[in-house]
Amino acid sequence: MNRTEQIFELADRQFDGTATPDDVARLAELLTNDPVAHSIYLRYSLVHAQLRMTPPALQRLTASAHSDPTLSAQVGTTPIGWKRWSVGVSLATAASIVLVLWISLSNAPRQDLLEHAPDEQFADAAPSNYDNRQPPIGAVGKLEGHDSGPLTLSIAQGETEFASSGGANLRVTGPALFGVNSPEEGVLYNGSVHAMLESPQSRFSVTTSNLRVVDMGTEFQVAMLDDRHIRVQAMHGQVDVQSRVRLPSYYWHFDDREGAASEDAPSISTPLTLGEHAQRVPGIVGHGAIRFDNTPESIVQIDEGMGTEIGDGLMACSSGITIEAMFISEWSGELLDYDEIFRKEDGVYRILLSFQNDDDVGDYDLPEVAPGPCLSFGLHIEQQGYSELDMPLDGRDGRPTVEQLTDGKPHHVVATYDSFSGQKALYIDGKLCFQHQFSVGGLILCGGPAPAVVGNMWRKREPFAGVLDEVALYDFPLTAEEISLHFENAAAGVCYFGADSHGLDAARWKSITLVTAGTQRVFDKLTGLPVDVMIP
Repeated sequence: MNRTEQIFELADRQFDGTATPDDVARLAELLTNDPVAHSIYLRYSLVHAQLRMTPPALQRLTASAHSDPTLSAQVGTTPIGWKRWSVGVSLATAASIVLVLWISLSNAPRQDLLEHAPDEQFADAAPSNYDNRQPPIGAVGKLEGHDSGPLTLSIAQGETEFASSGGANLRVTGPALFGVNSPEEGVLYNGSVHAMLESPQSRFSVTTSNLRVVDMGTEFQVAMLDDRHIRVQAMHGQVDVQSRVRLPSYYWHFDDREGAASEDAPSISTPLTLGEHAQRVPGIVGHGAIRFDNTPESIVQIDEGMGTEIGDGLMACSSGITIEAMFISEWSGELLDYDEIFRKEDGVYRILLSFQNDDDVGDYDLPEVAPGPCLSFGLHIEQQGYSELDMPLDGRDGRPTVEQLTDGKPHHVVATYDSFSGQKALYIDGKLCFQHQFSVGGLILCGGPAPAVVGNMWRKREPFAGVLDEVALYDFPLTAEEISLHFENAAAGVCYFGADSHGLDAARWKSITLVTAGTQRVFDKLTGLPVDVMIP
């Protein structure tokens, strides 16, 4: 019996409650100082826990997979609406059903906590599994506080069926990649998904890039036909096909004094709390901006958008994100000097955009770069854990230097992540300067109880030096063309969205058309437009 088979056999005994003390000791021995073995065990145990779990994660989750019967462990299931299913869980299944509540496998050095871990007060208010890097063997797979049970299904062939806790019975047909990011929403990257609602009160929607298919108490299917086109079919009732409104979730232009809309400035804004040393000054664009003097009280706290747990709150993003800002920087670039542009500090599920020079504290950089001054963009992505895209400010390969970004002139910065392409990127003054490629389908884990902060962090330890303006947060990635246009507009002294963009609509989606029972339509997922006539 090889090492992997031993891990699975011992894990099965542990899950079934039949493991002896010698079994547990042997399992611990196999996992100690072996990241690969640890990874296999964590994935298998997380999958096993999900498959046996009734709420708070997914209800009655079942899967069918083609696997090696010599490695399978039978798990009992319950009916999910269409029929009763039994399941064989194996190494193949564990590798294909990847939970986005990924637990980092590396030992966390104490210095990791220097700039990134919550302090005691925040930790008391946060879910207990925020930074569960080294769970005891018996505790793996417990998802307290995560009622949505987010996961990504990668199905090579065949079908996988399960029920969401929002009341939808789902069947995903491979080859497919499908993310479940909330009890009432999924993200389709490839393949097809069939949804049948259990009751008129049940809800489920499917998002594909710029399109969202919203049920209206019905049975429907969404299928990717190629890289650009999707087919939407309604079996019963009807569904509403919607196009994404490509505007920010939040837009802090600082032209008004209370964070509300002003007559001559577009606004998707929120109440703000300004620290004593956050001074209102004439805007880089528009009437107002905020000057930060590099002291602890130079801070702008966003008093809205918090949730109760990871994945919750109005600032939670899953399939994509963009942070955008105008700045005039006076950053020193010196060792251990941090200047935050935007940060939402939910443990290792933080969102971060900042100037840093920290000698690689925490080893969060992905890809690895040489220590030194950088522009850092941090996110927690499923399977990958928390990492930061650290763009060296070294003047090489089209990257700017610290001197170029602290020349006293306004500059435009954009940070994006797109789970549909896997690209994580940083743009300066409308140009792509640095990027990293992740696997397609990696959902973001963010949101939670921490307030968002502009120009500092919530512990007031990393204040900005200079001026910030036109800060925007999107729950999707801007395109390179949109970023270039926003820079051109801002450089001309007008809003990102044009001189006539007053009173921006806060709606996230707009209806395109209804697809009714017995019909199907084909849509362009990038433009959000139908490309056919009604198909009977």
